[in-house]
Amino acid sequence: MTRTLIGAPDPDQPPQPELRDEHVERMVLAALLAYPSLSAHLIVVLDGGDFTTPAYRQVFRAAAAARDRGRPCTPAAIAAYLPDHQQAAPGTVTVVEFEQLMRDLTGTAPVEAVAVYYAAIIRDLGALRRSRPGPLTEGMPPMPLRGFLIDEDDT
Repeated sequence: MTRTLIGAPDPDQPPQPELRDEHVERMVLAALLAYPSLSAHLIVVLDGGDFTTPAYRQVFRAAAAARDRGRPCTPAAIAAYLPDHQQAAPGTVTVVEFEQLMRDLTGTAPVEAVAVYYAAIIRDLGALRRSRPGPLTEGMPPMPLRGFLIDEDDT
């Protein structure tokens, strides 16, 4: 005798939260650019992969590259590690786009203590995204079901 689950996805199941906060990412980048002394802490605590927006990820990695080479995390030092022309690969931030981002972030940097708190949020969300379970062997994500079992006669 075989038992078969007959059911459908549970409509009462809350949707999975989106594990990103673009505002927090913007504020951490603004703090990174406004407070070069804070860059040592932010670069140790965060990884470029913790940022969900590709442009923010690239700017953070450029800041980390500048810091690794002993340069201060100033806008000029970060811009030196970005492509300076429009022929760059799709999705990359050019110097022109970085300058526009700098204008957008000017004056929005939080105080240093808040920036450290925001960095912890980005780090934790990145860790949650990495630890999220992947699809099952059938290629389907795990899904709670509401249903019942029926007995089937195999003979």
